Amino acid sequence: MILLIVLCTTSNAGFAKSCSALSVNGANDWYPYFSHKNPTHLGIMGDIVTQAADRAGIEINVRPAIPWKRILFNLRNGDLNIIAGALKTQQRAKQFDFSTAVHFAELRVFVRKNSHLNFNQLSDLIGKAGGKVRGMSLGQEADNYSFNNLILDDVPSPKSLFKMIASERLEYGIFYWATGRQELKRNNLSSTLDILPVAVATENLYMAFSKNSRCQPQITLLNNEIQKMKDDGSIELIIQYYQAEIASQDTEGKK
Repeated sequence: MILLIVLCTTSNAGFAKSCSALSVNGANDWYPYFSHKNPTHLGIMGDIVTQAADRAGIEINVRPAIPWKRILFNLRNGDLNIIAGALKTQQRAKQFDFSTAVHFAELRVFVRKNSHLNFNQLSDLIGKAGGKVRGMSLGQEADNYSFNNLILDDVPSPKSLFKMIASERLEYGIFYWATGRQELKRNNLSSTLDILPVAVATENLYMAFSKNSRCQPQITLLNNEIQKMKDDGSIELIIQYYQAEIASQDTEGKK
């Protein structure tokens, strides 16, 4: 009996220690959705997680930036508790748990200026050399179509993707519209590349939670708080903050 009590106490202590904070990560330089650069403003998805954690009294630990495919691997094996922002696909739904949809992202086609590539539907890309960031989903429908019909190289980062398009190693790339605009400015490629006007897809964004985490009670509390924030308008206020910031940057750029 005494041994049982000792074992239970030891087990509970270990559980409590392992769940003293929820580990969080997101795609690196994925502004306005997630960014490591400002610890007080982690982007729309990052701020939703931090505010939900604060409201629920849960401590979080933001992990350092690593490649996106590694982040997915860490979530899958339980070395990471939360991804702050991900598309939901059939495969990912088997591997991870998800929050309610909290925002959306538009994916666009990026090409060199004066390119003769016209995009209205995915079949327009057949036979052309394209690329996307390694591990990135285009949404379930576009993923299925591209797997069966398109030539899409996986590249390590957005910067690599855009430089390969600029150097004519790729004819086009598919990436997030809002983030891509920022990447082109940061890498001085705005005068070299264009963003085509028709969206490849508009996809909901979710928080993804590890099914193998030992912190399921805390994850559930956090997820419930995210739903409350969506219902009471707190998430919309976060989105508006970043929309205003982007609008201000655009205004500054035109001066």
